[in-house]
Amino acid sequence: MKILVAATAAVLALAVTPAAQAKGVAANPDNCTPLAALEHPFARWGDAGFYVLHPGGDMESGLTGWTLSGGATVVAGDDGLGVRGGSKVLSLPAGATVTTSPICIDDTFTHARVLARGTVTSGSTLNVEVLYTDVKGKSVVRGSKSYSVKTSAWAPSTDFNIDARLAGAAPIQFRFTAPKSSSWQLDDFYVDPRARG
Repeated sequence: MKILVAATAAVLALAVTPAAQAKGVAANPDNCTPLAALEHPFARWGDAGFYVLHPGGDMESGLTGWTLSGGATVVAGDDGLGVRGGSKVLSLPAGATVTTSPICIDDTFTHARVLARGTVTSGSTLNVEVLYTDVKGKSVVRGSKSYSVKTSAWAPSTDFNIDARLAGAAPIQFRFTAPKSSSWQLDDFYVDPRARG
């Protein structure tokens, strides 16, 4: 009987441990599947990695599922860099925020990049956060990354580290915020599944 009790306790301990470890891990309630990354949008800047365009990331299709606040809006324009053709860009005036629609990724999606232009050149900073819901139903915000520029010219951003806790595929969102001293235009937002050392 003691052996049976000990064995049962060991099985229960194993069953409880994964749930305890799951705290903070991104949930995938709809069993989403990551999109195939087939483009090389940043090749001319020495980045030959494959990327996938975030849904709505070309700013041309009305940003379905994106949330804009604080004066964020789509305006006429183009980055002029030749990554994708288009006639619209996202404007983020000082204090504005945009949260993307969800995109399904897995742990091979390590970084993201966007074409960006700081319209206030002195100390213009763009904050980027990663949002998801964990397996406990809790909203998680992974630390803010900042991108800054010294000119008002369009350029690809540096890599934003996604830094999500993924145990397989899961939907995540990105939140871009222009602090009060900044003003930005964004275009062509891509997510990168290339694992980097």
